[in-house]
Amino acid sequence: MGESFFRGLSFFLFSCLLAFSLTHRPWIAEVVEKVTPEKLINPYFVAVLDGTVDGAALQKMIGGLPGVKAISERSKEEGEGRIRNLITELGVDYSIAPELMQFRMLRVSLNPSLSRDSLEFVRSQVSKFASKDHLNVTSVKYPEVTGIMKAHPFYVFLAKAGDWGVVFAFALFWIISYWLCYQIFRSRSYVIEKFQRKKYVAAKSIGSGLALVFVFFSGMGLLNGTLKFFDLLILFMVFSVFWTFSMQEWRWKPTL
Repeated sequence: MGESFFRGLSFFLFSCLLAFSLTHRPWIAEVVEKVTPEKLINPYFVAVLDGTVDGAALQKMIGGLPGVKAISERSKEEGEGRIRNLITELGVDYSIAPELMQFRMLRVSLNPSLSRDSLEFVRSQVSKFASKDHLNVTSVKYPEVTGIMKAHPFYVFLAKAGDWGVVFAFALFWIISYWLCYQIFRSRSYVIEKFQRKKYVAAKSIGSGLALVFVFFSGMGLLNGTLKFFDLLILFMVFSVFWTFSMQEWRWKPTL
């Protein structure tokens, strides 16, 4: 870090991030699941009820269900406008009784952290409030922005790669940061070895740093219950394989 603060800091930071991601991979998997568009945007369904249904009682019942975040009434004009557009599309020979136009629309927003089974449970409880002749409930829907977010390359990558995608990204950045620091270790170690008569300066400095990171985050993973032997083995292999490069004979090469 004394030679190049940015490169030294990036190497230290990505060493910690890679070690954290592999020793806490179950936690990473939970976070990846929570940041999906379906978990960030409130799902909803719409209940359509006629004048025979007690709207106040229905709203009170819905408010008491777990996971309900908000209940809003859609404007009557909006609903009537959609029905009139539908009638127009059906043709001039199609008509609808005026009494059927006397209805209300309630939009029920739900907590995105609920599972699909829980979302369907809330919906089914509302549909049981009255018969289908007087109360209809749409399927659980997601706002249009969800589809836009899912098409973004970031969410496409997370959906396909999951937690291993995060680990791979950290590993890639760590390798880049390692090679950015490689020449600094190369020239610095050459000077120390030649003028202070020491051996394996780079190997000792890199090895001690990576060993400290390895032990620290392994201990954290063990305490948090997220440490898995296979993940720990991968971390050890990645660190040790690149550490072996520092064992080569160093020759003079100026820093970049």
